[in-house]
Amino acid sequence: MQFSATDSIVGRRLRIFRVSKGYDLERMGAALNVDAETVERYENGAERIPPRALRVAAEVLKISLHAFFDPNHAKVVHESEPDQPDPPAESAGDIFEVIELLEHFSKIKDRVLRAEILKFVAFLSSSA
Repeated sequence: MQFSATDSIVGRRLRIFRVSKGYDLERMGAALNVDAETVERYENGAERIPPRALRVAAEVLKISLHAFFDPNHAKVVHESEPDQPDPPAESAGDIFEVIELLEHFSKIKDRVLRAEILKFVAFLSSSA
């Protein structure tokens, strides 16, 4: 089976939302009734996410199903009570900026460049 660019986008957004909500691969897999490797294949676009699993993921992550597809996905995230209390606002940052940063960072394939960017971000955050 051939997968489309949409499969890749949906998978990448699953990873972004999963990480931003604090779920690891195993916890997400348990919620979707699949193993962590399958979730990783979904996120990498190597396997298409079944519609039922996508619906469950949206419910678990407390986001709109449309958030996986809408180009303005940050605007359709549900306002809902978090599972755990949020950290103080001054350290939490804007979740939409974090999602955008993760989305762009995930597109960088060069591992050396990624490592340098991480060092740079760590430097900036320590001097702030």
